[in-house]
Amino acid sequence: MRSLRSLCLLKVHSLRLPALDPSLIPPNLAKDIKIMGLFNKSFIDRDQYYELGGSFVYQDALSIQYDGASWTVLYRSNHFDMDCCPHCDFVEPDLVQFTLEEGKLAPVPPQNNSENSHQGYKDLMMSVSFTMEEDGTYGKIELKLFKDSVHIPILNPTIWMDKGRRWEADFIGFNRLADIQNERYIETPDPIQDVFTTPLYHSCISKAINKLNWDLDLTYECFGLDDVMAAIDQVFNQQEPEEFLEDFWRLAIVE
Repeated sequence: MRSLRSLCLLKVHSLRLPALDPSLIPPNLAKDIKIMGLFNKSFIDRDQYYELGGSFVYQDALSIQYDGASWTVLYRSNHFDMDCCPHCDFVEPDLVQFTLEEGKLAPVPPQNNSENSHQGYKDLMMSVSFTMEEDGTYGKIELKLFKDSVHIPILNPTIWMDKGRRWEADFIGFNRLADIQNERYIETPDPIQDVFTTPLYHSCISKAINKLNWDLDLTYECFGLDDVMAAIDQVFNQQEPEEFLEDFWRLAIVE
C-alpha cells in the first residue's frame, strides 16, 4: 500500500501544475516531482506494427509511474502471425505489472515462452536504478538481472528519457520472444489498460493491408501503426473519385 506521501505526490503530478518554485518546497520533494515529470508517462510503439516479410503484427505499449518511493511498470507486449489481417487474427496482449524499489530485488515477470525462461535462465530477480540530469530534462532507468543474488550481465534493460523528444529503450517487455529490441516509443494519452484490447478496426481490414503492400515500397521491413491507420482510412472512409462521380450521376438521375 502506498504511503500518504506517495499518494500526495501522485496527486500533485496529476494536476499538471506549472513548474513549482524549488525554494518553496523541501529539496527531496522538489526532486521527486521533477523525476515524476520526466518519467511518469505512457508510451506505444508506432514505428513497428506490421512486418511485411513474415506477416507478423507487433503490439507494444508501456507506462512508468514513480511515486517517490518505488517504480511501477505496466506493459503489454506480444506479436502474432497474420494469415488474413490484424483484425481477423487479433490476439490481445496480456497486461503485466511489476513494482521495483531501489536497493531491493524483485522477481522478473513471467516469460512468454514454453520454458518460462529468459535466455535460458529461470527464476531471475531484478533491481532498478536511475540517474537524471539536474535540470530534469534527461534521465535513464536501468534494470539489472540476478540469479541467486549474482548479477547476470546478459542484458541490462535500459530506458532513456529525453524531455520533449521520443522515449527510447533497448528492451521492451519481458515477454517478447526476441531478446533485445531497439525501438522508439511515442507518448500516448491513453491508459495502458485500454491499449491493444481490441483490433484497430471493427471488421476485416485485409483490403487495407493489401493496399499498403501495393502502394508502399516492398523493400520495407516493417510498417508503422500510422501507416496501417492511414490505409484503413483511405480504403473504408474515403471514396475514390470514380466512386464519387458514379454516386453523383446516380442521384442526379433519380432526381
